[in-house]
Amino acid sequence: MDAPLGCGYNVFMFHSKLIQEAHFRAINILHECATPYGFRASAQAAGYPQVWARDSAITFLGAICTGDKDLIRAGKASLETLGRYQSRRGLIPLNVNPDTGYISTENAGAVDSNLWFILAHYLHFHATHDEAFLLRHWPTIDKAMRWLDYQDMNECGLLEVPEAGDWMDLLAVRYNVLYDNVLYYAAKLAHQELAAHLPEGTEVYQGEVDAAGVHERVNLLMWVDRCWVAEHFAEHLEKLKAIRLEWFMLYHNVGTISSRPFYLPFVAFREYGDWCDSLGNLLAVLTGIADGHRREHILRYMLQVGMAEPYPTKAIYPPIFPGESNWREYYRSRNLNLPHQYHNGGIWPMIGGFHVAALVRHGWRQHAEQMLAALAEANRQGTTYEWSFNEWLHGASGHPMGYEQQAWSAAMFLYAEHAVRTGTLPLFDELLAAKPASAVASENNEFHIAPGGGPV
Repeated sequence: MDAPLGCGYNVFMFHSKLIQEAHFRAINILHECATPYGFRASAQAAGYPQVWARDSAITFLGAICTGDKDLIRAGKASLETLGRYQSRRGLIPLNVNPDTGYISTENAGAVDSNLWFILAHYLHFHATHDEAFLLRHWPTIDKAMRWLDYQDMNECGLLEVPEAGDWMDLLAVRYNVLYDNVLYYAAKLAHQELAAHLPEGTEVYQGEVDAAGVHERVNLLMWVDRCWVAEHFAEHLEKLKAIRLEWFMLYHNVGTISSRPFYLPFVAFREYGDWCDSLGNLLAVLTGIADGHRREHILRYMLQVGMAEPYPTKAIYPPIFPGESNWREYYRSRNLNLPHQYHNGGIWPMIGGFHVAALVRHGWRQHAEQMLAALAEANRQGTTYEWSFNEWLHGASGHPMGYEQQAWSAAMFLYAEHAVRTGTLPLFDELLAAKPASAVASENNEFHIAPGGGPV
């Protein structure tokens, strides 16, 4: 589709008024969200004034790209604040209000808080090489990793996540969830790599399944190939049976849907989701869970069905409608999660930043540049004023419907801009460089496509 990414990017694009203004406005938003306690999720008083674990980590991605010492200091402060409120068992809180010390417990869960907390420490270490900070906070990092392993309640090697227990806190993803388990692979790899920089004799938690094991399980369970032509399908089934008999039994049911050009959003007790979760799939591309042919299928499918239209990028496609098996009546809460809204197909500029980065990762330079401009336009949309950096937009109309001045919307524009301009992806470049050889060796990078967008 595109020429490989290289030094020949369109430098003139970065002198455009749109990109320049988006850059300037995004940095201002991050400064408004920065506090001595870390990044607030929103600069809007009525928005999200707390320090959120997932929001802070994702915001940190953009802050690192700026090189701004004050913003990097705020990302570091987020880690200190969240670590200070870690529970006795090791849970990193969903969010903390630095003004009151109140810890939020009203959501179904916050499995991804621990995941992003570990990854943010990995990002910080590679950006600063601050070994003293790593050593001081290692007990908290290590405890966060141990807590995660206890979320694998059946010891299958993947996390079991409660319904609506992560960033999609109003959507019925559950049990073995793609998004969380992709991050689980990345967090295990980050934990392993950070441990290599500790003094000899430092206590390091060792789980039963390593990063390569999570990598294998996600690809075995959540990527569906056409069983009647798959070269190694019988071997695939035997591996599933050896890991967990329930997976083997489920796969016979899943196999009836033929192939899918994306990872399933979740797999539960003899059921599965059958839609494209954009963030989970994009993170699979960025972390290296998705090999060459899977990357190609995912990104082509998202292009073909318009997941970045009218703006980047819809949370899921297609949306879930009343009467469907995965519809929940709580989607009507505050009129929020109706089709094309919020997590149910709403547009999230934050996800759009990951989308641009994934295109850069795959070498689709021209497409990445075009999407970056569309992402700037998305962030320019507002209800009462321009450049609101809204939380989310309606998936069909493109009109903003969330809270304004969102830190991660601004940060992921800056990250996407950095990716297109330099071809580098902080955090994900380091994860790819550390990818286990066993995971690399197991990949099949052949790409074939059939009508309908699925793998042959």
